[in-house]
Amino acid sequence: MSTTKRIAFGAAATWASRMVTIVLSFVLLPMLLGHLPKEEVGIWLLLGQSWAVLGILDLGFGVTLTRRIALAKGKSGGSPDTELTPESRAEIADLVASGRRIYRFMAAGVFVISWSLGFFYLRNLELHELSHTTVWLAWTILCACQAVTVWGSVWVCLVQGMGYVGWDALLATVINGIMLLLQIFAVFLGGGVIALALIATVGALAQRVVTRRFTYRSKPELFAVRGTWNPEVLRGMPALAVRAWLSSLGGVLVFHTDGFFIASAAGAENIPAFRAAFLVVLNMHVIASVFAQSSSVFISQLWQAGQHDEVRRIFQRNLRIGLCVMLCGGAAVLVAGESLFKVWLGPSNYVGTGIMSLFVLLFVLEQQSFIISTSCRATDHEPFAGWMMAGGLIKMLLAFFLIKQLGLFGLALATLVAQLLTAHWFVVWRGLQRLQFGFRRYLLAAVMPVSVVTLAALAMATLGRYLSGNCSDWVRLLGISSGAGMVLLVALWFLAIDAGQRKRFLGWTSGRTASRVMK
Repeated sequence: MSTTKRIAFGAAATWASRMVTIVLSFVLLPMLLGHLPKEEVGIWLLLGQSWAVLGILDLGFGVTLTRRIALAKGKSGGSPDTELTPESRAEIADLVASGRRIYRFMAAGVFVISWSLGFFYLRNLELHELSHTTVWLAWTILCACQAVTVWGSVWVCLVQGMGYVGWDALLATVINGIMLLLQIFAVFLGGGVIALALIATVGALAQRVVTRRFTYRSKPELFAVRGTWNPEVLRGMPALAVRAWLSSLGGVLVFHTDGFFIASAAGAENIPAFRAAFLVVLNMHVIASVFAQSSSVFISQLWQAGQHDEVRRIFQRNLRIGLCVMLCGGAAVLVAGESLFKVWLGPSNYVGTGIMSLFVLLFVLEQQSFIISTSCRATDHEPFAGWMMAGGLIKMLLAFFLIKQLGLFGLALATLVAQLLTAHWFVVWRGLQRLQFGFRRYLLAAVMPVSVVTLAALAMATLGRYLSGNCSDWVRLLGISSGAGMVLLVALWFLAIDAGQRKRFLGWTSGRTASRVMK
């Protein structure tokens, strides 16, 4: 299978995974609001957000280990189907053995550190309908869940680093889908935050077992080579991992601390509406970034093999796809406005056009930064840590003052301003320099085409809203989404697929049509 096909498969698998998770999560949130007190829903969202924050306790080791495995494979050649040389097999085996040992200690450390951090924050929460004992027990279970996830991370690194992009997502889709269905069922039966946390932990255990089994069946020859603890293959990794960790920590401070500010300044019952708006745009960002994410290990392999022109071609395509998806989706969300949240959560759960506009602008710029930084980091280059940490610290400082002056709008504004001052400009400048992708090429190949797409998406979404007139919110949302969706399909056809691929696709479809007519 070619690199392009593997990237496409990985993106499709990740999209499917994200869509299943998003749909089930969107179902779960109304269920929570319908069956649990608002305070308990706010606490679960706060705990869940804190649980996501625990990912930084990986200390950047996972992304660095995945990249090192990909680079080791790249020494055998840039093609995904290249047979591994004995040198590559031995190096990968040692990387996995060393990674397993490190992750064992890291899992124990994650539990202790995360539980201790929770102790200092959760004890100060002012609760009215929920006991602190219940919150503590749920947090302890989630800390154990995160430790299990860290323990099994080495197998995810191996699957991704070897180029089996998408398979980890498919496995996670099945497990996460079952987990979310069980959580919905538990809430329906009257379960609370403790039941939700227990189900999440069972899901983490299942994912470790399934991923390890898949790895063994896919590459049994790697298990035939007995790897050992080898400091030589880890040389340089600690410094890169620390920089990757600082970059992740900066992202956590920017995007995963809002709940703490809201709980302290306005009360946990105000978290759901703000978080719901954030999740809508965040999920668009996640969906838009799957091509860049799926391409990362292949960029590492191609860069190691010296095929830099192919790296730049993949990078340009990723920019166009990611920005088009994000901008068309953002246009639909802004034009739909309150209708989207009425359909999803019912009335009185929309934070307003101002906050939604800030979120859309923030994540469009974040999409650009993600694509550039991911491609740059795939070349074993980590220059962004200082600026991303600065963005996180500035966000915290601005949020502390602006939420008091401007409320939730001030909190969203703090995030956008912090990123504009730091990561959003530096990532573009330094990343394009590393990839040797000229700024003029960047403007002509990415910025100008997607600007046209944005205007077209806004126009078509507005037309869809106008044509739906005084119809129900469901019909209005469908009309708006259809308008923006048509623009996205046209944009991807001309910007993401080259002439040869369009010709082959048209030939394939015409052949299929002729075959059906003959029958």
